[in-house]
Amino acid sequence: MNVGDRLRTSRQEKGLTQDEIEKRARVFRKYVSRVENEHKALSVETREKCARALKGSMYQLFYEGDEAARFSNG
Repeated sequence: MNVGDRLRTSRQEKGLTQDEIEKRARVFRKYVSRVENEHKALSVETREKCARALKGSMYQLFYEGDEAARFSNG
């Protein structure tokens, strides 16, 4: 699973829209869409913003193992 897939999956599991990620992470919704559809790579700074918006850690967006890292509900 790539970063875009993990971002989309985590966002949907939390019941968030791309517009809500835009507001929380202060990145354009169009940018979030392009990342989720593998047309754009996330910078380290933007990964950090998205992780905070999802109330998770950057590790979960970088993780490259067989199973996708899940964001906690905390």
